[in-house]
Amino acid sequence: MSEDVLEQKMEELRKLGEDHAKAKGQLSLLDNNRKILLATLMKDHMISSNTGKLESVNAQEREARADPKYQNHIKALAIAIENESKLNWEKKLVDMNFEAWKTKTISQMKEYKKYGNK
Repeated sequence: MSEDVLEQKMEELRKLGEDHAKAKGQLSLLDNNRKILLATLMKDHMISSNTGKLESVNAQEREARADPKYQNHIKALAIAIENESKLNWEKKLVDMNFEAWKTKTISQMKEYKKYGNK
């Protein structure tokens, strides 16, 4: 593999690493915001309750999880998980290809030296 091709592959890996880091950050943000959103919706439901009395935490949580805002957030979280997993797998494939190339190169060098070449 020439130096240009190797550098191109390394640049590809760097870009993939950056994309994976962004996806992982987005995943973390959405996961933590899910907890905040649930608490906020529970609080809103408690305040706007029609009964005029405090409802149980279970009832608040049930209503909060049924809220369209929460459901949309969960869908966004699922997309973020999918993106992060895809990029993680792509990184693994690049790593495996690099290791295969490295092993092949080392084997070729050993064979080359075996026949008296230096």
